[in-house]
Amino acid sequence: MRIAALIFALSGLIFFLATLMPPRDRVENPPRVEVQAEQMGKEALLALYFARADGLGLLAEKRRVQLKPGEPRLLAAFEALAKGPETAGAAPLWPRGLPAPRVFAGAGTVYIDLDPAYARLPLGVRAESLLLYGLANTALANSDADEVRILVGGAPRPVLVHLSLIEPFRRRR
Repeated sequence: MRIAALIFALSGLIFFLATLMPPRDRVENPPRVEVQAEQMGKEALLALYFARADGLGLLAEKRRVQLKPGEPRLLAAFEALAKGPETAGAAPLWPRGLPAPRVFAGAGTVYIDLDPAYARLPLGVRAESLLLYGLANTALANSDADEVRILVGGAPRPVLVHLSLIEPFRRRR
């Protein structure tokens, strides 16, 4: 009994100390956007993924936007996503007041960097999956990347709230 209590106490101490250590695989400088810039004044058709208002999946919304000179369509897509849906029955992916995710692309991967406040949201599994898959689907639909990695505060994390962020979201083949 004493040995089990000692092992339990030691494992608790090790876990506590591990949570105090800073992350070792922090992405200090996410890659610069390397997506080809569209021509000046070009119109783009973007595919945006929003949550359904009933919370039972995602709704794809096509939106035509006029790109700013040199603006990559990926950045335009995330600006449009931050403005919210225009389609009836669709809901924003994140609550008002939270900063929009930052997006970077390079070497076949899109990096979506969420503010640390996203990890403190009281999300259920369904709401969290709508957020993550809405972001990933929007990124993949508006870029040539094959995968999306989610960062929180510039660092990789094992989970946002409930769902694993270890493996990237990949384009279906």
